[in-house]
Amino acid sequence: MKLFFFYDENFRPLRDNLVSSLHDDFELREYYLPDLGVMKNRAGGGVPTYLYKAHRVRDAIDEVAEGEVLIFCDVDVQFFKPVKSTIEACMTDDLDILLQSEFEDIGVNIGFMAMRNVPSVRSFWEHVHKEIERLGGLDQRIVNNILYSGRALQDFGLRWDRFPVTLWASSLAASGRIPPDILLHHANFTAQRCVGGDPSVKLAQMHEMRRFLAEDPDGLSAFLSSVQHDPTILDYRDRHFGARRPGEVWATLPEGHLARQGGFSEKRNKKAGVSESSILTVSEDQVSLAGVFPPTELAAVA
Repeated sequence: MKLFFFYDENFRPLRDNLVSSLHDDFELREYYLPDLGVMKNRAGGGVPTYLYKAHRVRDAIDEVAEGEVLIFCDVDVQFFKPVKSTIEACMTDDLDILLQSEFEDIGVNIGFMAMRNVPSVRSFWEHVHKEIERLGGLDQRIVNNILYSGRALQDFGLRWDRFPVTLWASSLAASGRIPPDILLHHANFTAQRCVGGDPSVKLAQMHEMRRFLAEDPDGLSAFLSSVQHDPTILDYRDRHFGARRPGEVWATLPEGHLARQGGFSEKRNKKAGVSESSILTVSEDQVSLAGVFPPTELAAVA
C-alpha cells in the first residue's frame, strides 16, 4: 500500500517525525518542494497550499493502478501502532474513499484519507480543485460541503465514509475523551495559533501526546478538557456546523439537524443589528456530545 504526503523545507521536521513513527511497511511516495508559499494567517497555509494539495491528490491517484487503494495524509500525523490492517478492514468494497473523522458524529478531515483509483474519486478531486480555484475557499470546507450536501454521490457516484476515531485527530478531543486503542494522532487542532511555515507548535503537541500516552494520564486528561472547553471550538461549531452555517442545504443530514439548513449570513445579521452572542446556539456540553466542526480559519486547526 502506498502512502503519499507532501512537505516543504519548513515542514521537514514534521515529515521526519511521521516517517520515524511508522509501524507498517508502506511504500512511501513523497512530494517535496523547497517552499510551499504558505499564507501565514490562514489555516493549512491558505489557497496556494489548498490548490497544491488537491493537485497532488490527483497526481497520487494517477500513480496507482486502477482500483488500487492509496493513503494520502498531511505531515502533522504520527503513528502509535500499525494501521494498515485497520485501513484494509474499513475500506470495504462498497466504498470509494474514507476520510478521518473531524469530530465524533460529523465532519471529515482531509488530513488522513484512503481512496481507490476509480472514476468517482478522480472526478471528485477534479471538482474539488476547480471549486478551490473558483471560491478561493478552505479546501476542507469545500469537501465537507460536497459530501454532506449529497452532491458527491449524485454528481460523481462517490461512496464515502469516515474512519473510526482510533485514527485520531486532536479536534476529536472536543468530546473530552480519547479511544484507549488509539492508532495515530493528527495534530489538526492546537490551542495556540500556528504561524504559517513554523511547525513548532504542532511538533510540541505531538511530543506531549507521546508523553501523555506513555506516562502522564493526568496530563492527557487536562489536555482533553482544555480542548473540550476551548471557546474557539464553540464559536466555530456554530458558524460552520450549526445555526450560523452559510451555504447550501446538507441534504444527507436528517430533518431538524442543526447543521442541515445552512444559508446563514453574518453580514446580513450584522446589518440587522443581531449580536453574535444572541445567536450563538452551541453549548460546551453540545460540543462534548456532538462536536461537529471542520477546521477553522480563525483557530489553529488544519
